[in-house]
Amino acid sequence: MRHDWVALHILPHEAEVRVWLKRHVHRLAETDIDDLMQEAYARLWTSDYLRIANGRSYLYAIIRNLLAEQARRARIVPMERLGEIEALRIPSEAPGPDRRVAARQELDRLERVVARLPEQCRRAFQLQKFEHRSQREIAEEMKISEKTVEKHLSVALERVLHMLKEGVEAIPTASEDNGHESEQSRD
Repeated sequence: MRHDWVALHILPHEAEVRVWLKRHVHRLAETDIDDLMQEAYARLWTSDYLRIANGRSYLYAIIRNLLAEQARRARIVPMERLGEIEALRIPSEAPGPDRRVAARQELDRLERVVARLPEQCRRAFQLQKFEHRSQREIAEEMKISEKTVEKHLSVALERVLHMLKEGVEAIPTASEDNGHESEQSRD
């Protein structure tokens, strides 16, 4: 099991880490990089791999820690090496503040769009997209047929896509909808 985890979550990133080391730690020879990688694998092997959320980030963190340990153990550490270690910017897969703000804005926009759907369409859409319910489960909860659920989901998806493309104000709200929902909810 551990072999599979390492093969899936660590091995695909080894070449990237080696390139990263060559680019950022200029004084490392190829054999030094080999030694670092071997020590990183040894540490990975003894870690609780089931608790590691991101193998790539964990591998980079191990490498950076190994470089820092080498610098601390060395009697004479060139200033360049300390600067290299301190300047290492481990690539992160976590979104930056700008991406988080943009994602929050998109989520807010989606919530406004969904709120403008007719009630039955909105409920079916929320159950399927946000609660991951099947059409059968939605039909049971809403006490309507699966065919009606399918119609509600179709209308909801069409309207959501249209509103996202054209802007929230482009489609009337349920109250402005001239009875469209009541036609849909009969079954």
